[in-house]
Amino acid sequence: MKNKSKFSASEYSAQQELSRIRNTFSFRFGLLVTESFVRKPWLILLFPFRLISLFFNKPKVSLIDYPNLSGKESYILFSTSEEGISSVERALVRGAYLESQGYKVIQVCSSRQGSVILENFNLYALTDPKNKSAVKSATEWNETCLNFLHQIVMSNNVKVLEFDGPYPYRGLLNLMKIHPHVKMVWRRLSTKPPTVLEHIDAFDRIEFKEIELKDFSKPEKPVVFGSDEPKSILMGLGYDQREGAAKGTNVVLQRLKQNSRHQVIVYEHLHISKKALHPLPMVKWGSSTSKILSENIQFAIVPPDPFLLDALSTRGIPTLIICQKHVSTDILASLRTSAFTQPISVLRNPDNEEIKVALEPYIQEILNPPSFLH
Repeated sequence: MKNKSKFSASEYSAQQELSRIRNTFSFRFGLLVTESFVRKPWLILLFPFRLISLFFNKPKVSLIDYPNLSGKESYILFSTSEEGISSVERALVRGAYLESQGYKVIQVCSSRQGSVILENFNLYALTDPKNKSAVKSATEWNETCLNFLHQIVMSNNVKVLEFDGPYPYRGLLNLMKIHPHVKMVWRRLSTKPPTVLEHIDAFDRIEFKEIELKDFSKPEKPVVFGSDEPKSILMGLGYDQREGAAKGTNVVLQRLKQNSRHQVIVYEHLHISKKALHPLPMVKWGSSTSKILSENIQFAIVPPDPFLLDALSTRGIPTLIICQKHVSTDILASLRTSAFTQPISVLRNPDNEEIKVALEPYIQEILNPPSFLH
């Protein structure tokens, strides 16, 4: 007989469903009737007593035998491709924290940007579900995802799986049914809360990452430019999006090209051509949070991402924050309140003209940035 610990998720599902059916009263009653009146008619006299026993004898529940329950407690961190490099960077930060607490961290990623994780962790990589050249169908991909995660759970003492993405994959939701002992946590940004009730109810809990702005005007590690040092502009739109141009990117690049003198930093996964900024020099980043803490940036244009804003405020870098329409009015109000006393500006779902006007003080360097910038 095949070792159950080596069953695929599909085989386990079939085994569990078969066990469930066999344990129902109707199935057991039918089996009793067949056995008493057809297969073993000499048991007819015992039929009344055996029928009564059906109500009192509870069938054994089929349990999965986990071979590594005595191993080190493990967390699965599942980062995704839908939010660009941001999901991957959050997984890196979260993984480092969990390791410091003594847990084994298993990184799973469905993003092509996931290779950054290999610098610090072992990585289990899934194909990007939106990669049409590699994925034949969503059904097939979700089956692969399910079996992939199932084998990780069977090979480790997994206590918690933390999912970081805008919506849970069907393969992940099906895993919950096979391994209910694994606590499922959905980690989301407060700027991008989940909205589908069915998905929310499937998780044990949802944890939100809030925007907690430090005071940009009182930085912990202020930017200080050398006299001959080139200044940089961080064009961070698209940090939290899949490959392709984020809204507002083109007008920002055009405006910088026309009026700026600095090199421009963009994200590698957005595939922005150097021609788009010529003759300005372009620098491409694969990740950003740690680099912001060392790069001398004149100003930044970014989405309202907590990790980016935390790093930028630590350096006191003047920042234009461009929010999309899904950002709540409470968060928007909080950001705009901070803008009254700090070198930041906040836009919500702006058109091209609004972006141009908002960029002007930064390009002309008349935003009244902190005195250490020159």
